[in-house]
Amino acid sequence: MYTGPRDEEPDERDAALLREEREREERRTRRDRASRVVVAWVMAAALALLSYDSGAAAVDARQDGRPWRYPACVSLICLLGLLWLAVRTVRRRRRDRVSHRGPG
Repeated sequence: MYTGPRDEEPDERDAALLREEREREERRTRRDRASRVVVAWVMAAALALLSYDSGAAAVDARQDGRPWRYPACVSLICLLGLLWLAVRTVRRRRRDRVSHRGPG
């Protein structure tokens, strides 16, 4: 099966199909970006809540003389996950930023 360039010129139907494909790709990109934002916010909220709750449990356990290292480690891991998520978000925004000054 030959998949090289065509011998005849593209017609209006081909142009319409290409335009629809481009529009579909743009919609998919916007939808994916929106879903990533929602997932990032849900993850951030869950990590913040878990870190806060584990930190409070560690403080209470330490005051009562019970083992406190496990909840403290969970809190630390959640804080590190939250920090990773923030760094990833900042890097992605910097990479996706578009310069409006034009070629320089």
